[in-house]
Amino acid sequence: MDVYESEVDTSQALIKWLALQCSSSSNFGSMSPSIYDTAWLSMLQKPGDPNHWLFPQCFYYVLKTQLPDGSWPAYASVVDGILNTAASLLAIRKHLAAGHGHHTSTLKEISSRAEVALRELLHRWDVSSCDQVGFEFLVTTHLRLLSSEGVALDFPQLAQLQALGNAKLAKLPASSVYGVPSTLYHSLEGLIGHIDFDQISQWREPNGSMMGSPSSTAAYLMHASTWDDLAEGYLRDVLRHSSGQGDGSVPCAWPTSIFELSWVVTTFIESGISIGEAEASVIVPFLESSLRAQKGIVGFAPWSLPDADDTAKTAMALFYLGRRPETYIQALIDTFETTDHFRTYLAERNPSISANINVLSSLLVPDDPTPYLPQIAKAASFVCGRVLLGEVKEKWHLHELYWMMLLSKALTLLYHQTQKNKKFCEHLLSIAPKLKEQIPIVSLQILMTTLRLQGCDGGWGNECELTAYAVLTLSSLAQLPWTGIHERLIGTVNYGKAFLAAHRSEWKEGAYLWTEKVTYSSSILSEAYCLAAALSPMPSPPTITIPKPFQVSENISRGMRKAGNVISRTPLFAQTEPQVLRAAELQACYAMRDLQRRRLDIFLRKGLGEDKYLIFIPLTWTACMSLQDNSVSLSVLCDMMVLSMLNYQVDEYMEMVVGCEAQSEEGFASVREVVRQLFLETGADRSEQNGCSTAHDVPRLVPESKLSNGNSSAPGNIKMVLGRYVSHILQHPAVIKSPRPMQARLARELEIFLLAHIDHAEDNHRLARQLAKSSFSPSTFRNGTGNLTGKSEPNGAGIRKGTTELNGTQEPTAPDAQLLHYENPGRTFYNWVRSTSADHTSCPFSFVFFNCLISATHGDVLGRRARTAYLAEDACRHLASLCRMYNDYGSLARDRDETNLNSVNFPEFATAERMEAAAKAELMSIAEYERRGLDMALGQLESELLGSGMNAMKWMDAVRLFVNVTDLYGQIYVAKDIATPMK
Repeated sequence: MDVYESEVDTSQALIKWLALQCSSSSNFGSMSPSIYDTAWLSMLQKPGDPNHWLFPQCFYYVLKTQLPDGSWPAYASVVDGILNTAASLLAIRKHLAAGHGHHTSTLKEISSRAEVALRELLHRWDVSSCDQVGFEFLVTTHLRLLSSEGVALDFPQLAQLQALGNAKLAKLPASSVYGVPSTLYHSLEGLIGHIDFDQISQWREPNGSMMGSPSSTAAYLMHASTWDDLAEGYLRDVLRHSSGQGDGSVPCAWPTSIFELSWVVTTFIESGISIGEAEASVIVPFLESSLRAQKGIVGFAPWSLPDADDTAKTAMALFYLGRRPETYIQALIDTFETTDHFRTYLAERNPSISANINVLSSLLVPDDPTPYLPQIAKAASFVCGRVLLGEVKEKWHLHELYWMMLLSKALTLLYHQTQKNKKFCEHLLSIAPKLKEQIPIVSLQILMTTLRLQGCDGGWGNECELTAYAVLTLSSLAQLPWTGIHERLIGTVNYGKAFLAAHRSEWKEGAYLWTEKVTYSSSILSEAYCLAAALSPMPSPPTITIPKPFQVSENISRGMRKAGNVISRTPLFAQTEPQVLRAAELQACYAMRDLQRRRLDIFLRKGLGEDKYLIFIPLTWTACMSLQDNSVSLSVLCDMMVLSMLNYQVDEYMEMVVGCEAQSEEGFASVREVVRQLFLETGADRSEQNGCSTAHDVPRLVPESKLSNGNSSAPGNIKMVLGRYVSHILQHPAVIKSPRPMQARLARELEIFLLAHIDHAEDNHRLARQLAKSSFSPSTFRNGTGNLTGKSEPNGAGIRKGTTELNGTQEPTAPDAQLLHYENPGRTFYNWVRSTSADHTSCPFSFVFFNCLISATHGDVLGRRARTAYLAEDACRHLASLCRMYNDYGSLARDRDETNLNSVNFPEFATAERMEAAAKAELMSIAEYERRGLDMALGQLESELLGSGMNAMKWMDAVRLFVNVTDLYGQIYVAKDIATPMK
């Protein structure tokens, strides 16, 4: 028997076992043992019998699982360790108080070590970084209960934790708990002292549990005045039939029959694994009866609290097994649909992305999903929107590969439906037109992330279950025609399958990836995903063309490939796998469509040549993102693409209007006054004394309806057009939500940026006048009075005006070209390149704007300490100066022709030979000095932030992304001048 046949037999054996469980009288579930829940059972005593512990085997289990340091295992998070240790310590203290059952001296020693360990866990805990469900009131309650047992615990963030817990409970008046069943019934131990347990027995489930939770059921038995024999019977069933198999442990939820059954059936069938008729004849009635019993919706077990997640998966399973799911889909919609998404539970406060993905998939599996178009558009828009914003906090699973796998499958289903039914596609995109770009961009982001996360051994995270998710993700994405790197996908999938084969014995072990009150694993789900991945068909190249709404024009595609060819030859991407860069190109193509729609929103660009620089903008961001973890959201990426485009356009606009308006000192002064007045009238106070801004630091700008798009050089028109540009930046929603000092700094840096354009234009004007008076031949300096500003970069980023053919070659400087010397510049080269020239790059203000965009998700790291802010600004200045010099190195020939001031025109570069080649070599040497300064500043900044929490290091990763993009523009410019020439 070969390996394939063996795995087929194993999958059929698993299905047979599940079918057998469905036909038996006992419930089932494979969640891993939970020390937390087991500790709660170990505290149970029957009323009137103080000498008898109900489940002594549970206490033995707790004692034998204590670690040498005194704590109990932290399965996958700090909160796991805290809750396991707190509940176990509470059980030990209760046993000590009872004074029997174990040697008191031994228990005291165990208790002492546990107390020390818990103090250490709490002391090291970063409360602000925790998002585990219910931690606020669960941990707070355990600390209060321990205090009543004589264990007083204090730690730095206790007050913060108590505030969070009190806020949570304040939203949960006791009366709201009694009225209807909710997810709170799964965590009643957290409500001890807050509710009357005698008023909740009516919501106990038919199997005797409180929403399938052993710990919650134990707390109910402890605190209800009347003993509930059915609840006791439930706990005995859990001990007997759950994954511990009588070893004294219980899981955090049991039974989980519908959850595990529906997940396995859908996963198998989607991977081509058939379900036998005999097994289907048992599974179908089990699932259907559960749905009918609760009017078309279901929870994770029969009669448990219904949820959208299990209802959606169960409806899909029934469809795959030959039943019509429409009745259940309609019940799903009627019960869980909201204005813009689907709730998991009726009383849910924070939506789950995986639940919405599963709902989306269930809506797409019927042969004709047209009746559900509004709901499909809603779910797809919600999910894609959350992914783009980076707001994916999946509450039921720890790893991003899980929801990526689900979403890849859902988007593949959606794609196949658009292929089968063109009207369905048209109607869907008429309801949600943004999906035309969102679906390809999101799917390509999942592709690049999955490829990047693969380890050298072929696996993901050195876990079989994670590897199975990744293989299934790539197998789904390979069916989408816009992924475009099929050969790479084949190789990666094969490598992943080889990892699974090499670790076959570990498939049933499962990983602690699934989240509950504490994290758990599932042997059934782990093995099912591994089998599905191992048996999934090898992806074949998509044979159907991309649907028209998702197609990218040939011009964009061809231009992006040429831009990618230029980028691939830069030092930053010299070692990057070509197909990784190809995926970034494809993602950039769809972002390019959005830029094209927005390119004339602020500047009309009348009289200008084609903006061929535009093709590079999205690729620089997507390519750099492919090199590292997703340090910022796709939304931030797109916002920075727009800013880069606008910075190009404001450069073009300033060249035109300043060139017309400012032909004298008075002219330049007039334009400066326009810019200054613009910022005075916005009310943006740029003072930042002591890190605080004044009450007038929130910009108040001219309404957009009153702004012009024209290219007139009249001061009033200049003010209105620049006002629209300034408004876009200072009134961006993320800027308005950012800290006020950061807003003030952005306004100040933006004004400096615009004024630097005028200063640079004046330098160019003086250089042109000097040339006109000199003995240089006019033929040597073509267009001698032409471009008066020049050399702005889109985000500190090094791309400027010039030749635009994407052939990857740089216009060479003539070997005998004589160096132009700028006389009496009024400051040194060092002063110029660190001030006017650096400000003119746009790097300093763009860096502040970037920090505004990420402040909500990464924190205001710049505002924490003076040293942090200093190091960050120093790095930014090195970066701006570095890119200016790279740009000047690459554009010397064009600058000479257009009479733009170049770094090498400063007197410091004048030599006896006065030749350009020698000056360029010296300029590059200085640029590399700036690079060393940049590297040192970034290194110091990272060291400063070590130990400051997850957000600080996440911010550092984002800063490195900004640096890479900006540096990449400079590297491109050494090889290529790609912006619009001024005529």
